[in-house]
Amino acid sequence: MVGEAEVVVLGAGVVGLTAAWLLRERGFRVRVVTEALGEASRPPVALVNPLRGRRFTLAPEGERALETALRFYPRFAPVHPGVFRPVPEGGRAKVAGRLGGLRHRWEGGGVLLEEAFWLEPRPLLERLAAGLPLLRARAVAWEPPYLVLEGGRRVRGAALVYAGGGRGAHLLGLWGQHTPGLVLTLLDYFSRAISYRVYLAGVALGGSYLPHEERPHLPPPTEGEVEWLLAGAEALVGYRPRVASAWRGVRFRLDRGGRAQGLPYLFPVEGGYALTGLGSTGFLYAPLLAERLAEALG
Repeated sequence: MVGEAEVVVLGAGVVGLTAAWLLRERGFRVRVVTEALGEASRPPVALVNPLRGRRFTLAPEGERALETALRFYPRFAPVHPGVFRPVPEGGRAKVAGRLGGLRHRWEGGGVLLEEAFWLEPRPLLERLAAGLPLLRARAVAWEPPYLVLEGGRRVRGAALVYAGGGRGAHLLGLWGQHTPGLVLTLLDYFSRAISYRVYLAGVALGGSYLPHEERPHLPPPTEGEVEWLLAGAEALVGYRPRVASAWRGVRFRLDRGGRAQGLPYLFPVEGGYALTGLGSTGFLYAPLLAERLAEALG
């Protein structure tokens, strides 16, 4: 045994750290078990944007999730409000009907989501982690009330919370799709985020070009992928930004099965809860799901 707590959280991405912080703030004794800080939660820039994809779909409970995120994240890192979404010609009426109660205004060829924002994940994660008891270890088995660690050590929790992504989901028999994404860091700077097919924000140009895979995999950037990103940026701003370096991450989305209603990312498992499979919506939903986890734990 290497320790025990009321709640043991496996995973130190934005979801796990946000959940652990909020639980500790509400009086729970919390321990976070992790191999590394973040992994897929460490791109140079993350968008918190409830209007999703090229179809301009309002994410389920997107307004409430955005409101909760705006209460939580500024306590730990600066947020940069305003995400501009170009709207295809003739599509304004359709998009207007999907905005719900989001604060917005129409500008030129698109809509500015006034409260959607971008932030820098790495300082956010580091500030969250600085206030939490972290155990750096690799979990090899989920045996409630224990997490079994590499080398045979164990950590005990009255409740276990799986907040990892796809890399450890097999411990609970969870399966899904893994989508490699690429972010190019730039020599140019975009103070206001722009998002349609690809996104530009701060010093980042990002998007997902490669197909889903069955297992986590970090392939090197391909020429086609980089060209696709640069062409997308040129369509948004009229030129190709200058590239400094590249970052690769893999998003994980669950095969939801019977959990398709509501927000399927928080659900009971043996010994506690799983909070996983959010794909590209992790930064949007993390604070809202953390609040709901705290309510579930009572």
